[in-house]
Amino acid sequence: MASSKDLAVFVRDALSAGRGREEIATVLTQAGWSAHEVRDALDGWADVPFTPPVPRPQPIVTARDFFIYALMFGALLFGAGYLVGLLHALIDHFLDPTGYGSARQIRWAMAVLIVTLPLYLWLAARERRRLSADPAMQRSAIRNWMVYLTLLFAAAVLLGDLVAVIYAFLNGDFTLQFALKALVVAGIAGGIFGYYRSDGRRENGGE
Repeated sequence: MASSKDLAVFVRDALSAGRGREEIATVLTQAGWSAHEVRDALDGWADVPFTPPVPRPQPIVTARDFFIYALMFGALLFGAGYLVGLLHALIDHFLDPTGYGSARQIRWAMAVLIVTLPLYLWLAARERRRLSADPAMQRSAIRNWMVYLTLLFAAAVLLGDLVAVIYAFLNGDFTLQFALKALVVAGIAGGIFGYYRSDGRRENGGE
């Protein structure tokens, strides 16, 4: 049974022989290859008038990228969680000064942010400079996975926040204190989602 590597070699040889992409796709489909497999095989070669076929750049996967981006996005999400906790504790402190443990929560959240915020900003600025100097680094598969996992996490938080607001409203528990806390969650999660969504669109040419 032929493998995807055999398919890629066939497409390269067919393009080298001057066969059209539609003709190649038709033959491969008749041979039993799926439309997805055919599209991926053809997309591996640039659609430019040159012989032999010009390969498209492939995603980059390195251990270095995994370490840096896992640390950077981990610091972002960890810090964002404690930023939410800090702002919630401040809301409790000002609206319910008798609340137990708010001062301790504020101190602990500040300690976490003092570590995670500079770490994230430093790593993000460092990687931004690296991407500007070498645009090929934008093909890092690890970075793309981390970005979309962060988008997924932020979207899940936003949906959970919306559910909590609707439930509190229906249950009669929609107080000023609750509303402010919900706005904090929505603002931070929405900011992260919006930033990385627009960042991804810029790198993909506005898609």
